[in-house]
Amino acid sequence: MSAKLIYTEVVEALQASKASIRCGTLAEQLARLGFEVRGGKRGGHKVFFHDGISTFTSGGYNCGHGKNPEIKPAYIGKVLALLRQYEAEIVGFLERTKS
Repeated sequence: MSAKLIYTEVVEALQASKASIRCGTLAEQLARLGFEVRGGKRGGHKVFFHDGISTFTSGGYNCGHGKNPEIKPAYIGKVLALLRQYEAEIVGFLERTKS
């Protein structure tokens, strides 16, 4: 599967389920793009990093409480904005690591 196709699939999946995506699903989708997701300092807070993008420091979102809860749409919107901002770098990283 091409790097651009992987990127497009992730963005489209997040857009399609913006109001009902679960915490575990978002972490899985970010991992497909090479991000590392870690627990934050407070319960439910997640922070994500990408070693393959030198200009990207980190992003975050809040999962809320409970087992694999839904994430608020505002957090998904922020994640999507970051993915669009770094699209070229993410696709380039995927191309380098998939070959």
